[in-house]
Amino acid sequence: MKKEKLERIGKLWFEDMWNIPDFNIADQIVDSNYKPEWIHIAASGSELIKHEITHFRSIFPDLKQKVIEINGMTDKVWVRYHANATHSGNAWGFKPTNKEVEFEAAAILYINDKGKVYDLWEAYCFYEILEKLGVVPSFNELHKFFSDFSK
Repeated sequence: MKKEKLERIGKLWFEDMWNIPDFNIADQIVDSNYKPEWIHIAASGSELIKHEITHFRSIFPDLKQKVIEINGMTDKVWVRYHANATHSGNAWGFKPTNKEVEFEAAAILYINDKGKVYDLWEAYCFYEILEKLGVVPSFNELHKFFSDFSK
């Protein structure tokens, strides 16, 4: 697949499907077998990503993601993006802090020959997000909570 088409899919994924959000894009670019192994819900395909977007945006309703770097490579597109959002929903046992958080992430969208995303690898520091929200201690302070820890 051409580099430009792969990169267009990557921008659609992060800047339109997630930002607007536009679930019609999910129906167009997500393969029916899409089900990354780290997402543990019964849905798959576009229904899974719609659920994921709906859930995440219930926590961060003003989420905005901007692609910083993108590189299409035959059957995948690598994306580095910047995100910012306000924590205004309950999640992970924490009440809304109404604090804004910013983070960067990297992702690889795996795309089949029909132009559909069938898998996703993504990395960002979730602990750092929770720390910025003030719901967990800083990483440098963690040792204080484990000082009596022994095997």
